[in-house]
Amino acid sequence: MKSKSKDLKKKISAKRASLGRVLKTNEKIKETLKKAASELTLVNEVLNQDKVPVQVMKQALTQNEDVEQKVEKAAGDLKLVNVKLAKEMTERIAIESELANTKTDLAEVRDDLLKSQVKEEEAQQIALQDALTGLPNRVSFEQRLDHGLIQAKRHGWGLAVLFIDIDKFKSINDSYGHDLGDKVLVMVANRLQSSVRDEDMVSRWGGDEFVCLLLEVKQEAEVTSLAEKMINRIAEACDFKGTVLSIKASIGIAIYPADGETADILFKNADTAMYKAKGTETRVVLFRDSGERRAG
Repeated sequence: MKSKSKDLKKKISAKRASLGRVLKTNEKIKETLKKAASELTLVNEVLNQDKVPVQVMKQALTQNEDVEQKVEKAAGDLKLVNVKLAKEMTERIAIESELANTKTDLAEVRDDLLKSQVKEEEAQQIALQDALTGLPNRVSFEQRLDHGLIQAKRHGWGLAVLFIDIDKFKSINDSYGHDLGDKVLVMVANRLQSSVRDEDMVSRWGGDEFVCLLLEVKQEAEVTSLAEKMINRIAEACDFKGTVLSIKASIGIAIYPADGETADILFKNADTAMYKAKGTETRVVLFRDSGERRAG
């Protein structure tokens, strides 16, 4: 496309030079006609005199013939100029048409590129999003956690990973069907998402498991308090077109750096704490309170 555009520019440049030469020729013809008209005026003034010597008369007639020849030649040159101008205009119109087509092609290429970019962005979004709940998926969460750990180490921040599991979810699927089970997952996802700040992240980890990343953690008590609120929010009765359910969940918490300094260890310890939480009244356990030895 660039090569075509360059060729058109060269053509236009050449046509401008050619048209310039034709117009210069046209100006010369005008000058010739102007001079001829002036000479003819002088001849007429001589011929209109009452008494004109024979020799002067002959010179005037000769000059008149010269003027006629100049005019005739100018007329012939002008005809050629007009032919060239017509040809130049035809070619110029053709080039302008080609240029317009090229602009259209460029616009179409630009539109195609924009569409491809949008599709690529959509594909990337799909690749990082859970299809059912619309939450970030495992890949997206791992990327965010890695970045969060870098920032936490750099600024001395605390960071919390919450592992969330819906209790007895299999029995919900078995009793009410997978369609209602999916609606339960979407409901849980929405309630978890509404419980955190914009800078935090909730992700569907897989199946009936969710994870949550809390950034810039200052007080551990605030994290456990938030987790308990999540448990209570999830447990609020929900009417699924006549089927009323109260969902129970369990949450395990691991806080950086006390409960682990890498993503793998934080996940492992949060998962361990979550299983310990299933047997508790609050259903929330901080890894350090689980009685388990810290991994790593």
